[in-house]
Amino acid sequence: MATDQPGDDAERAALIEVGRARTAEREGRAADAVADYESALKALTGSDNGPLIAMVLRRKGNVHLHRGETAQAEALYRASLERCQDCANTAGVASALNCLASVVQRHGDLAEAEALYRRAAVAAADSGETRLSGIIEQNLGILASLRGDWDLALESYDRSLAAFDTIGDDEGASWVLNNLGQLHNERGEPELAERAFARARAVASSRGDTLVESTVEQNYAELLVAQDRLDEALVACERSLVLATQRGDRLRRAGCLKLRSRIERASRDYDAAIGSLAEACELARAAEDSILEAELLCEVGEVWRMRGERAVAGAVWSEALATFNRVGAKRAAVDTAALISGTEQQTAPR
Repeated sequence: MATDQPGDDAERAALIEVGRARTAEREGRAADAVADYESALKALTGSDNGPLIAMVLRRKGNVHLHRGETAQAEALYRASLERCQDCANTAGVASALNCLASVVQRHGDLAEAEALYRRAAVAAADSGETRLSGIIEQNLGILASLRGDWDLALESYDRSLAAFDTIGDDEGASWVLNNLGQLHNERGEPELAERAFARARAVASSRGDTLVESTVEQNYAELLVAQDRLDEALVACERSLVLATQRGDRLRRAGCLKLRSRIERASRDYDAAIGSLAEACELARAAEDSILEAELLCEVGEVWRMRGERAVAGAVWSEALATFNRVGAKRAAVDTAALISGTEQQTAPR
């Protein structure tokens, strides 16, 4: 009669821990997820199953990335990539490159991020990984949106959603629907945006996915702010902030605080807005997200402008513009340069 080998027992134990970690992630228990992934890695000590070890490393890195712990995430992604390269696991290489690209993107090097995504896309196609191809297409769409190329972003999101629908991946679809909602909002298509957010929220809620729920609530609140529905926006924003805080998600908290500052600014509570933005900047800096920090500086500048401090506003915007130019965020750079130009014209001697 056949018996299990010790290695089989270790891998089975590791997969049980991975399952627990995934449940903890969905429920917003990030610390528990990290602990479960560490238990999985401990169970695999001495194992020669490179692809499984690499997968656990990546998933643990994802938890750190969502918590804004970028350096820890990057170290785990690089370890995962090395494992996959050693065992010629093409699908794993694609996943690790995709993860590393997200880190590089957070650091603000959009050109290098795109190069890594393209490499990941080739490896994913070679290995026949439909889900991974959908994830990478989605990330390329986010990158295109950052650069202001909305048509290219829409094409990438459509390809991504088609890939997820093909394999019935609700989690992946919910992320794409959220990004489509953002894109439609930026394009001035509020009805399409609200429809996409509603679909994303329904899928996330049915899965108990607090990460996606928090993200959708924040982006939906931004849509409401654009429509001057401030009371509704504040409710959605606070709901997202609560979920992000429960998850220990520093970047989501920073994004919520940024949005809350806009609502406070619209209510002319400038001191509260500056306080929210100061807290958000600290979170973005700790997470090493240079693009978000620059976006927050733009918001700070707007508050100072509304307070009549145009010289201060111009100085803050100039700092943000330097970052946008450095990372290649062209649309943000153009918009910020226009703000500076308007301020200079208003303060020029007559």
